[in-house]
Amino acid sequence: MFAFLLIMSMFSQGLTIVSYGDSFITAFPENLGYFYPNTSRSLRVTALLDGTSVNIFYNGGSTPTQTNMQKGQTVLVGFPTSVNQFDYSTQSIRITSDKYIVVHSVSGTDGVNNKSVQTNVVQPDENLDTHYLIPSLNYPNLLATFGISQPDIASKRYGSIRLIIINAEDTENNITLVKNISGRIQIESFTIPSFQLIQLQVNASLMMVNSSSKTALLLTHPCLEKPGCTCSMIVNQILPVRFQGQNFVVPSFPGITQRQLLTTSRDKAISPSQNNISLTANLAGLQSISDPDKSQYVTASSNVSLRLISPGLFIELIPENMFAACYLLHFYTNNKQAIVIAKTDSKDEVHAGTETLQNAVWTEIPDTEYSSGRITLSDTSVMTVIWHPSSKIAVYILENTQETIFGGPAIPINLKPDKSGCVVIPGEFKVGEQPLKWAEALHFCANDQREFACPTDKALQVDLANSVDTTDAEGWIGLRRSLMTTEWSWKKQSSSSSSPSPPVTYVNWADGQPQDKLKGFCASLSLDGTDDFKWKSTKCCEKKLPICYKPPTTIVP
Repeated sequence: MFAFLLIMSMFSQGLTIVSYGDSFITAFPENLGYFYPNTSRSLRVTALLDGTSVNIFYNGGSTPTQTNMQKGQTVLVGFPTSVNQFDYSTQSIRITSDKYIVVHSVSGTDGVNNKSVQTNVVQPDENLDTHYLIPSLNYPNLLATFGISQPDIASKRYGSIRLIIINAEDTENNITLVKNISGRIQIESFTIPSFQLIQLQVNASLMMVNSSSKTALLLTHPCLEKPGCTCSMIVNQILPVRFQGQNFVVPSFPGITQRQLLTTSRDKAISPSQNNISLTANLAGLQSISDPDKSQYVTASSNVSLRLISPGLFIELIPENMFAACYLLHFYTNNKQAIVIAKTDSKDEVHAGTETLQNAVWTEIPDTEYSSGRITLSDTSVMTVIWHPSSKIAVYILENTQETIFGGPAIPINLKPDKSGCVVIPGEFKVGEQPLKWAEALHFCANDQREFACPTDKALQVDLANSVDTTDAEGWIGLRRSLMTTEWSWKKQSSSSSSPSPPVTYVNWADGQPQDKLKGFCASLSLDGTDDFKWKSTKCCEKKLPICYKPPTTIVP
């Protein structure tokens, strides 16, 4: 019991996640190929920056397949085999790059109009960990919850959920399984060689997986029974416990008439609640929520992960503390839908690509500040972004073929809202070391391939204040008066720039500023934090530190 408590004490909590990176590892679990030989397995790799070099390693090999990509470009990489045996395997896929990429996995049968499709966001190595909580799932009880009887043929080969544990590092990895069998804690240990994996059968007894090095965990089933003697593959990459939360918006997904919630937490006794009414788990550990046709707000007294489960479908729910500002969406059919959770008072600012959403059907979620929006995307592109300039949102994808529904959370790209769009690399302020005249400071920034700092709104002013070292000096910003009209205007770059000057709609003048035009045609900014980084009008020939700005790198626009 002491060992169990010690392991529990090692968990820590985090608040944010993005799913881009430069190193990934995954595997393709067995799908319906056991019944349907014509199967497909592929990765979609999307570059977020120009000049990206990508290496793909298969079966633990050291010789990669290489490709070069530009920003927004997606390549489809197919693989012939999947992990279909229990025990050890070398069949991992490792992807590395010299710049940021995202990786999306898809597995299916008979092309795009197939009997089973499952997609999965592959998490970058940065999001992996050494400690995981495992969802408590008893397969026969899970089926019974939805009124499905388990066929005899499935009792041995497909009689349980599977767990694939992938060693994400180039070193031997010591794995510890923590189980609760009849109320007693049991420990099992083994090792996994570099970049290899193991597939295990799991049931409700497995509680935790701990490791000496980073691992990736996939919860999967190759043929989860559904009504009508059909089945669907499921794949769910388990996130480390630091990405759990307490508050969730449970969306209403079109076409899903049966749904249950599965809670995973350190406290086995914890149960989430809806409208302050506790949700009681059934024999399978699943909890029913009221009004399945409406989105609901569910809370827990401590951190949990929450999955929405329907016959043939597992969807990891995004906790409120992990909402993001921009999501990348990959589609595989022409029936493309998205569910967006946004604050009601700013839902009209949600963008798809470069435009605000035009065809969203919004429904307010009672007793919350949120609304749920259902969006049908009609363009022919296989990829888009949905983002918000001033507030965090949650985005889910839902697609269906003639026989199956699939989808889940979209890929979070940037956490902090930015009116620039879907930001990959945030904007950056830089203060020069030598005092210069205003015109010299303008050219200094241009020569450094940066703009003159122009805090044109409060958000940029706050970013500037938070990102520069405070000092008793003053710095130039790109604001000056016209010699002809004496009106203030922004000057981001040198006079040779063709970029139009934005209007002056936000100011942060100190008391008594700006002074009479004869006392200053240029604007300086106090670098003293106690002075609230206030502005004042100054003679342009005085020497002050140049403040430069590198705009954010975005996907869209």
